[in-house]
Amino acid sequence: KDLWSSYNFHVDQFNDYVRINRELRALDLKKNLELKVQLCERTEELDKESNVVAAFKTLQKFHTRWREIGPVPRADRDEIWERFKKATSLINRKHQEYHARMKESLHENLEKKARLCEQVEAIAAESYASHSEWSEKTQEILGIQKTWKTIGYAPKKDNNAIYARFRKACDQFFGAKASFYSGAREEQQANLVKKREI
Repeated sequence: KDLWSSYNFHVDQFNDYVRINRELRALDLKKNLELKVQLCERTEELDKESNVVAAFKTLQKFHTRWREIGPVPRADRDEIWERFKKATSLINRKHQEYHARMKESLHENLEKKARLCEQVEAIAAESYASHSEWSEKTQEILGIQKTWKTIGYAPKKDNNAIYARFRKACDQFFGAKASFYSGAREEQQANLVKKREI
């Protein structure tokens, strides 16, 4: 009788643990579902974010959080995943479109910078005989340099090369200008000596 009572006591205790475990598991799954619903809502809100890169970075954090949360009730598993996946695909598409536009604008910037290089190279290739010509061309070069600064980056692989080309053309112009004025000073000094002798 004692053995039977002891056995029944332990069976009841075991069943209580199993029931509690099931209840806790159900609560855990329910809590995970609530957290994933909140995460879906926050991911859907990201679609309104104007900064596409920031939205994409936040989305990566949300994916990490999604994996950390854990399982949801089997009945809700597919539906909640589809909702999250749909919101994710919207952000990913925006991010891809943004990068496609950026790539296009980088190539446009490269073309604009190449045209500016050609202008400076053409000016630097000429020789000028008077102060007014040098002054006029200097203003033109300074204007082109100002325009250069307003243009964004070129593609990464071309950016340094196009800048080096532009810098070289500008240096060539200003080097020739310095030589002209240096020669003009020497000529003025020689004329001064001659006038003193006279």
